[in-house]
Amino acid sequence: MATAMPNPTARRQMQEVKAPEMFQFTREHSALEGVYLGSAMVTVKGKETIQYMIQDPEGNRLTFLATYDLARKLQPSHVGHWIFVQYEGEDLEIKTQGSPMKKFRVAVSQQVEPGFKNVAPIGDEDIPF
Repeated sequence: MATAMPNPTARRQMQEVKAPEMFQFTREHSALEGVYLGSAMVTVKGKETIQYMIQDPEGNRLTFLATYDLARKLQPSHVGHWIFVQYEGEDLEIKTQGSPMKKFRVAVSQQVEPGFKNVAPIGDEDIPF
């Protein structure tokens, strides 16, 4: 006689998890702030690049792509810290890959956010085929 599998959600309060929204810094002084959740490598238009993820004050998760300037400033050690990222415009004096370099102002809290627990993300290599 087969027994039905227990429903683990029957004893738990559940909430829907939505995919993060992609954010683009398109106008000067646009800004994001929240808890830095980490980064991952992604392929965009055939090129590998870094994608950062934060959780904003309302609990929304947002992603944004690295630039030369951001990649030099945001570090793995900042995971769990509150960050503020503001687009300051282009520096016409410096070119990266033929385009003016986008400049950002980045501020990082000195302490990890209360209650933040850094759990290593699951990568493709962790998923059995």
